[in-house]
Amino acid sequence: MRSKFKWIFSLLMALSMQFAFAQERTITGTVSDATGPVPGVNVTVKGTKVGVQTNFDGTYSIKAKTGDVLVYSFVGMTDTSRSVGTTNVVNVSMQDSAKVLAEVVVQGYRTGTKKSAIAAVATVAAATIENRPNANVVNTLQGQLAGVNITSSTGQPGAKSTVIIRGYGTINGNTDPLYVIDGFPTNADNFRSINPNDIESLTVLKDAAATSQYGNRGSNGVILITTKRPALGEAKSSFRYSSNFGVISLQNPKYDYANANETLRIERNFGNGRGAGLTDAQINANTTDTDWVNVFFKQATSVTHNLSFETSSENMSSFTSFGYTNQDGVLETTGLQRFNLRNNTGGKSANGKFTYQVATGFGYSKNNEATNLGDGAINRNYVLGAFLGLPYYSPDEYQGSAWTYDLYNNTPGLEATPFMLIDKLKTYDQETSETRVDVATDFAYKVSKDFTLRTRVNGLFLENRFFQAEFPNSFNALLFSSTPGVSSLEGGNFNGIEDINNRREFNFNNLYQVAFNKEIGKHTINASVNYEYNFATTNTDNQRQRGLDPIFFVPDTGAGYVNDNAANDFYGPTGNASRLRNDLLSYFALADYDFNNKYGLSGTFRRDGSSRFDKDYRWGNFWSIGGRWNIDEEAFMDNATFINQLKLRASIGTTGNQRIVNGTVFAGVIPPAFTNSYSLTNNTYNGGQGYGFNFGFPEAQWEVTEQYNIGLDFDMFKRLRGTIDFYNKKTIDLFIDIPTSAAFGATTLRGNSDADVTNRGLELNLAYDLIQKEDVLLTLRFNGSYNKNTVGGIKSNNGQIITTDTAGYTFITQNGGSIFEPYVYKYLGVNPDNGNLLFEDASGNPTETPTSFDRKATGKNFVPVYQGGFGFDFQYKGFFAASTFTYVLDAYRFDTDEENLFDIGNIGQFRNSRQMLNAWTSTNTNTDVPSLDATNLPSTGDSDRFLRDASYLRLRNAQVGYRVPAKLLRGTFINSLAFTLQGENLFTVTKWKGFDAESNRTSDFYQYPTPKIYTFGVDIKF
Repeated sequence: MRSKFKWIFSLLMALSMQFAFAQERTITGTVSDATGPVPGVNVTVKGTKVGVQTNFDGTYSIKAKTGDVLVYSFVGMTDTSRSVGTTNVVNVSMQDSAKVLAEVVVQGYRTGTKKSAIAAVATVAAATIENRPNANVVNTLQGQLAGVNITSSTGQPGAKSTVIIRGYGTINGNTDPLYVIDGFPTNADNFRSINPNDIESLTVLKDAAATSQYGNRGSNGVILITTKRPALGEAKSSFRYSSNFGVISLQNPKYDYANANETLRIERNFGNGRGAGLTDAQINANTTDTDWVNVFFKQATSVTHNLSFETSSENMSSFTSFGYTNQDGVLETTGLQRFNLRNNTGGKSANGKFTYQVATGFGYSKNNEATNLGDGAINRNYVLGAFLGLPYYSPDEYQGSAWTYDLYNNTPGLEATPFMLIDKLKTYDQETSETRVDVATDFAYKVSKDFTLRTRVNGLFLENRFFQAEFPNSFNALLFSSTPGVSSLEGGNFNGIEDINNRREFNFNNLYQVAFNKEIGKHTINASVNYEYNFATTNTDNQRQRGLDPIFFVPDTGAGYVNDNAANDFYGPTGNASRLRNDLLSYFALADYDFNNKYGLSGTFRRDGSSRFDKDYRWGNFWSIGGRWNIDEEAFMDNATFINQLKLRASIGTTGNQRIVNGTVFAGVIPPAFTNSYSLTNNTYNGGQGYGFNFGFPEAQWEVTEQYNIGLDFDMFKRLRGTIDFYNKKTIDLFIDIPTSAAFGATTLRGNSDADVTNRGLELNLAYDLIQKEDVLLTLRFNGSYNKNTVGGIKSNNGQIITTDTAGYTFITQNGGSIFEPYVYKYLGVNPDNGNLLFEDASGNPTETPTSFDRKATGKNFVPVYQGGFGFDFQYKGFFAASTFTYVLDAYRFDTDEENLFDIGNIGQFRNSRQMLNAWTSTNTNTDVPSLDATNLPSTGDSDRFLRDASYLRLRNAQVGYRVPAKLLRGTFINSLAFTLQGENLFTVTKWKGFDAESNRTSDFYQYPTPKIYTFGVDIKF
């Protein structure tokens, strides 16, 4: 009887518990992230329409049953799910989508997880990119990526950056990486029309396992840009507005400039210029001391506005953004205005078999760039006038173009230079406008469980219009007039010029793919076969009108053009036009294999055909093989609980560089390098027209890069994570000048050779969470790289290639050395006996008269051997702060600007260094400044006297901010509000005295200085 009662009681208890579990009850909890409670989070019961939002304290209350799944979603964060159990309180901590992005590795045509990745890649997420005050997004990446050397080297707003990945792999070819935007390999000669705030992530592919997918375009590395798009999921929408205002200021060089009276004394000592023959009393009586920098440079401002709207549902999502940027340059007349519009839409069919993505971007920019910077055009280079203008002149003396022309003709040499440039400020106009339309599509259909068909159709339309006008009767117009110095209003000929140049470019990309995915027990196979077609074309037409009527002339309108007449053919407009085209056809296969999440293999084979080369030589094969070992998955690691991840990677493969002629993506297309070409030339014989002839190289092909990489990824103690990579990257078949017999009609022929360039290096990337508490997080970051560049295989000229840059410095590329080493006399100092310069001859002895046999390779290079960055990220409740330092070590460049300050030819025409007052004399023999009468001063430019160490440490970016607590926003429409104060290029520690140690040039000559930028920003989500 008792056992029967126990059975009935147990049955009743089971029924009652089943009834209890089926009952709805109230579930409460708090949703938070790393900074605290998150208001406005959508909390829904999966599979139903039941949902609520968290309040301003991040708390929620919802009816649910045991076994239900609660889904938590919020824009910018990863959806999180929790099952309802026996407890009535469910607290959730959500992750930023940027953090989760770190676990996803985009590898070109592949996408995998951080755990399964084999390739050497580096990723920067949106949180690092957005709201930085850089018109060009690439500048934001400085110091963020190991092995990636990025230099802006100019303060021109929106100017193109130079990106070198794992060293220079070519001598005459192009070094730009391939840029891929939303899967579209595209032209990215500049980014001035792309909004950085639209970018979700930027990934750099570095080793052959990653870059071989792109065949003959992969040798310089690949940069993948993914624009923003919400994930599919629960229905939600949000708005975001961000804006920042910036103040931009000049970074001055550290040269020891002479002031006005010191300049007069230098001129007196040399016997040239206004100071010649003056007494001390007369010099001291001078009261004018102009800093021409304040005339040509200014404190500038910048402002940006970005508004975006995100919406998503179970089957469709959309991201729409509007952006406006207006950034003035610190140099007068320069600046950038940009307008952007983007819409990214994606979704899937109800059954999930069909998926699609359509990314459309529109950008329009107007860019005013200073012309003739970096060259010796003294009547056109504003920077030269700003820093070399004679300080005893005043800008108030300027009285117009004719007055400047008279001053130029009636003063010694070029004293009038700053007035020439003031005149240019007033009588010259120019502008570059650019319209850019990007469309990238991706359509996929899952035919079966294992097979998927995919196609991508992408296009880019780019239109540039450049105009410049040298006004009629301006100084330059009068100087180069057919009636010099005589205005057309005073009986002279019509002067001035206007240029209008138009360029249109269209790129088209089409991909067809069949993908296979299969899991068999512990084995996973992913493979695809692909066909891709790339087409690119550009059209240019340029016209110049010579002769402008000052009465009717209006810049950039065509008004005031003077018609040609029988009496003066000079007024006839001139023009030229061109059309270029380049095609690339490719077949490639990708395969990935994984066993039990422990071991992985990947392989790539690609066959490319390029129209750049002759039909018999245009096809080439590129391949890679890679493998990984997830050591942390092994049984013998079970007791190593402090190791969260430990993975060994290795890869080997080949890529190519079809851009064997440096320049734009169309350089070397016409005339193609493989053909003999003819061109029209004037005045070839007795003033007549003739033909020029250039020999081609029929066997011309791409340069090939062979690379192997060994890497280690690790995550330890739940605090320390990083990667270490060793690589060896060798480029062969270099396209260089090959000696030929004089009977051939030329002494050299440019073609593929036996020469090679090897870059061997080590990369390290580390992050360490120094403080890891509930409301405090402090993360330290560091990355660094070492790269050794070596040249070999040069057969001609005793294994040497001698070149000269635009400043006249000589460089040598030779077997056993690196590319472009300065090839100079070693400077020893000043001879105390006579004030001449002393150099070291080939035997190591001092000499005043070096010869070409005394030149030596310095072993130095403008490409840094060591480079990287470090910084920290800090969060405390609503406060946050971050910094990024960049550094470069063992880089050397010629400082032409400093050399000019010591040039005796400038005395009386330009400002010199104050140190010229300490020049050698018979009574001042202990000095390092040669005599002003030294007989061998011309040898300076062939020596290392002004070869300078360009290593530097720079605080590239620092920011502090505050995120307003949710409770203070209660009752408003705002979900999140943050304020940020940040600075760019705050300070630099360097031996380099010039405007900017950061440069990709072998020498500097009055370039646009990189400025400091201070910004205040606001970021609102609602």
